[in-house]
Amino acid sequence: MASPLSYFPYGLREGQLELLSYVREGVERGNVVVDAPTGFGKTPLILAALLPLAQREGRRIIWAVRTGTETDRPIEELKVICRATKIRVFGISLRGKRDMCLLLRDLKIRGELEHEDVSFLCRTHKDCRYRLNFLRHRSILQREFSGAPRLYSETLKYCEEMGVCPYMLQLSLVPYADLVSLNYNYILDESISWAMRRLISYRDSYLVVDEAHNLQRACSNLNSDRVTLGTLRSALRELKEIQTPGSEGLREFLRLMNGYFLETLKSMGEEEVEFDVKGCIRRCAGDLETFRSMIQEMGRLGTYVRRGRMERGRAPRSSLYRLSGFWISALRNLDVEGVVFLASAEKKRNLLLEMWDMRASETLRDVWRRFHRCIFCSGTIRPIDSFAEVIGLEEYSGRAFPSQFDERNSLSLITEELTTEGEELKEEMAKSYISSINSFIGSLNTNLAVFSASYRIQETLLSHGLEEAVRGSGRRLFIERQGMSGRLSRKILDEFKGCAYGDEKGVLCATMTGRYAEGADFPGKELEGIYLVGVPFDKMTLRTRLYLEYYKKIYGDRKGIFYGYVLPAIKRASQSLGRALRSKEDRAVFILGDKRYKQFINLLPDYVQKNIKIIKSDGEMMRKEIMGFWKNIIS
Repeated sequence: MASPLSYFPYGLREGQLELLSYVREGVERGNVVVDAPTGFGKTPLILAALLPLAQREGRRIIWAVRTGTETDRPIEELKVICRATKIRVFGISLRGKRDMCLLLRDLKIRGELEHEDVSFLCRTHKDCRYRLNFLRHRSILQREFSGAPRLYSETLKYCEEMGVCPYMLQLSLVPYADLVSLNYNYILDESISWAMRRLISYRDSYLVVDEAHNLQRACSNLNSDRVTLGTLRSALRELKEIQTPGSEGLREFLRLMNGYFLETLKSMGEEEVEFDVKGCIRRCAGDLETFRSMIQEMGRLGTYVRRGRMERGRAPRSSLYRLSGFWISALRNLDVEGVVFLASAEKKRNLLLEMWDMRASETLRDVWRRFHRCIFCSGTIRPIDSFAEVIGLEEYSGRAFPSQFDERNSLSLITEELTTEGEELKEEMAKSYISSINSFIGSLNTNLAVFSASYRIQETLLSHGLEEAVRGSGRRLFIERQGMSGRLSRKILDEFKGCAYGDEKGVLCATMTGRYAEGADFPGKELEGIYLVGVPFDKMTLRTRLYLEYYKKIYGDRKGIFYGYVLPAIKRASQSLGRALRSKEDRAVFILGDKRYKQFINLLPDYVQKNIKIIKSDGEMMRKEIMGFWKNIIS
């Protein structure tokens, strides 16, 4: 068997050989967990460790990522490996039907489509010319296209030129692929993973889970569902247009459900409440079997509505179908421990009903058992034993690899008097924070970010003068607002980054729970200072209390609070800090603006631990520390 080192196409940097050897030796014994910082080279290193093993044993590598846009990354690295080593390995990155459907473009359907809408379109157009062309020329297409690693964009372009279905081609190539890169859903979602298991043997495959710190959230999101009072009223409007035997009975059923939703809405305050599903069943149908037959009829009529909308060139969407699907899932999870039903008020007029699945370890444990070996990697999954227990991982070895950042390039300060602890941020404390942030901004002529623990805290700071303080310093202010569109978010991000290269530097006000704190990269000069306002603990709402009760029941009181409350908050803070250090040459100042961070120093990134000081929140002391550090950096 070839040496794993011969598959690594780059010059080795410090620590990389250790990671390569650790993964290679670890998978011989069991599952492997690797914590290594961004920029370490985890993707090519893990590929180099697994490829010779997989080739020798006749196994596949399945690489699971959080989003569709990330599926190309391992294939891009595989291309580099193939060029450097002259080995012949076939790999593909998979995307969903929504990204790959050529018929969708031809039909020019109005409205944005979900995955289920495109699947419905595919099922009802058996005469699709792209599908038929693929079926006619399947063997030729597979032979021509399977000679080298292929990105999804290459598959799409090839199929556009050939006039064949890209989605069907990529699925037909899965059995021949040595490496398949795909979205988490193909692994975690039972409703679609069965289709992938028909094409490739999970038992004979190595599974790599990238950015594995997202697993808890991904699992919860997949198994949760929600509908609103608006969904219900739209379903009633759809029903008015349908004249079928028995539709009047269904109309009365929905009217009763509408009344129950309204009663719930009127009786609740601003906080979420537990929704009485069994009470709703009794009110609407009297008994469970009648309720079940009603929602099945609702689904049947919803399918009829979807078909009609599609024939009129509109998105095949139906509120009847949507509502039916929610209740089918709800009945399946009724009385299941770890699944709760919550109701909340949207703008005081619209009831939001959510089925929330809090389970992770129980749900995921069986998933990992399907594979020969699993490798989990991320830059924020320490402590590894805690991570493994929460995701239900058995028989594993784990190691955290230190960051390669020069400790002289970063300064971390914890402010001793400041805290966001409590139900709300008092005016006096808000003003103290603004004074401290002002000192931080005044000490650095660089792009900076102020990440607050929540939108509520951010708004409190803005209402007490933070905006005026930033603008008064001659900086350009950028604010992340809750619920802002992706397009606006991208515009803000690009303009903020651009400030790093101009005279007017930028200050980004965002939250540790928002999109900029985890999903954005700010290399080099784009971000050189971060101020964390508070610790991003979940607000102690009904949802948080239920979550902690469930975790304490499973893991005990101490571990339950640690896994369900403390660790998620410190990981959010760590993700936020990691935005500024993306390469060994980057430099940054970190202000951890809450005295409670003193309790969690050992859970923070190692580059914070290496060079941390606890200071008074007095602005003069902060300026002295920052300016002294920065002078040494640039000299």
